[in-house]
Amino acid sequence: MSAPATDLDRPRKLLQEMGFEFAPDVLGELAERAVREKLPQLGLLELVLGTERERREERRIKTALKLSGLPVGKTLEGFDYLFQRGVEKSRIELLATCEYARRQENVLLLGPPGVGKSHLAAGLGVKAVQNGFSVTFTSADELIEQLRRDEETGRPLRRRRALSSAVLILDELGFQALDRREAHLLFKVIAHRYEKGATIITSNKGVRDWPEMLAGDEALATAILDRLLHHCHVLQIDGRSFRLRQMDKKVS
Repeated sequence: MSAPATDLDRPRKLLQEMGFEFAPDVLGELAERAVREKLPQLGLLELVLGTERERREERRIKTALKLSGLPVGKTLEGFDYLFQRGVEKSRIELLATCEYARRQENVLLLGPPGVGKSHLAAGLGVKAVQNGFSVTFTSADELIEQLRRDEETGRPLRRRRALSSAVLILDELGFQALDRREAHLLFKVIAHRYEKGATIITSNKGVRDWPEMLAGDEALATAILDRLLHHCHVLQIDGRSFRLRQMDKKVS
């Protein structure tokens, strides 16, 4: 036997007045469940509080994912480790705990195009959001272009959301060589975040090729790598291309 609606009006109103956003709407359902399962009063209270917490967390994650710029559908659970045997699954699972983010450590995902670097970076970003960290996902070229405009308009570096996020994911660094000004902007990003936030970078360039990528400035490349590699997880991925596999399937 469920509680009469009139019996729930007052607790529902109290929940609303106390700032509960979701529990008032499902209070009747929860009360009926408590009766069916013969839960004690504290059991009903736990149901109400648990439901409110779960719904708030669902909304937080949904909003954070939308703000992050993370590509939709790129999760670690959806990564094909059987195809891409060049990925050490155990190391990805270790990073998925988000301890690197708690310690403000960096992650470099290096390898040729198509091996899944961006997918893994995005999947780590989703895990970070789920664990309560703010995340920004952007291509390296896009962020540098934004910083160029900021510099021209006098906007402070710290005002850019990407710089203040707990986890910044810079995708596809190295697909285009940077000129000296762009290389200095990248240095500002890395120096600003050094030991303040975690930075994940995907690149098709090995560390030894970074001086050439950074306008041929070996001193600047050394300064950037010195800060990146101080607290860093480096994963070199060598394997087959997911995109070429998809093309092969279409041809066949």
